[in-house]
Parts: sequence; structure tokens; C-alpha cells
Amino acid sequence: MELEMETEKTVSRKTSAAKPQAVVEDFLQACCKLDMDTALELIDDNCVYQNVPFHTARGKKSIVKALQGMGKAMDHFGVEMVNIAANGDVVLTERVDTLGGRFFNVELPVMGVFVVKNGKITEWRDYFDWSASLGKFVGSVVTKPFRK
Repeated sequence: MELEMETEKTVSRKTSAAKPQAVVEDFLQACCKLDMDTALELIDDNCVYQNVPFHTARGKKSIVKALQGMGKAMDHFGVEMVNIAANGDVVLTERVDTLGGRFFNVELPVMGVFVVKNGKITEWRDYFDWSASLGKFVGSVVTKPFRK
């Protein structure tokens, strides 16, 4: 299944009544639009975000700080949804995330785990292969300035 999240289609749902998969899809869609206000509305104040193999951010304020740090170098974020599955409050995503900036454009395979309670994301873990990702990033930095 392929679901392209980069779309202009606006999805509006009452978060308290939304199913966990819909909350995660709305969250990722907001991230693709770089609409952090909408994305953060879907994050619980006490959410735990773990970007494996890096850091763990506990609480919305720490998550905002972590995302702002990553966002300083990015002007593009995209998600190609390869697979998505929900079981109760848990949503698993197999994705290819595209991160782009002035000097780089990288596609990274990511496996995500989201826990959604009462229409809000309470846990968010993303797993990816750091060594392969670093190679892609370095290759992009070296070649992007020469692409049109």
C-alpha cells in the first residue's frame, strides 16, 4: 500500500473522536506541510518522543525544542507511507521520510510506533538505520549543489 502524505487535501476531524490511525495520518500530513501548530495540537502534553538511535524528548516542550532543532536546516519534509497498521491505541508506520534543505535532500526508511489516547499522541518512536542514513546524507550534501 502506498499513501502519499504530501497533499493539499485538508483532513479535519475532532481529535477526541478520531481513531488512532487517523490521528497519526493527520499528524504526519501536518508535518509534511511544515504546519507545526496543527501537528502539535495532536501531541499530548506529556508525550514521549524517541528518535532512535538519538535522544528521548519527554513532554511537548521538549518535543518542540527537538523538532525546532531539526527544522532549522530543513525546508522540506515528506512522507511516503509504505504500510500502516493499527491495533487498538497503537499505530505502526513503515515510511520513507524525505528531508530536504538548502544543501541536502535525503530519503530515509523509517519505522514508527505511535500510541494514541483520547485523540492525542502520547508516545512516538521512530527507528531508522543511522549508518545507512548518514551515508545518504553525506552523499546528498556532496552532490546536491551540482544538481539543477
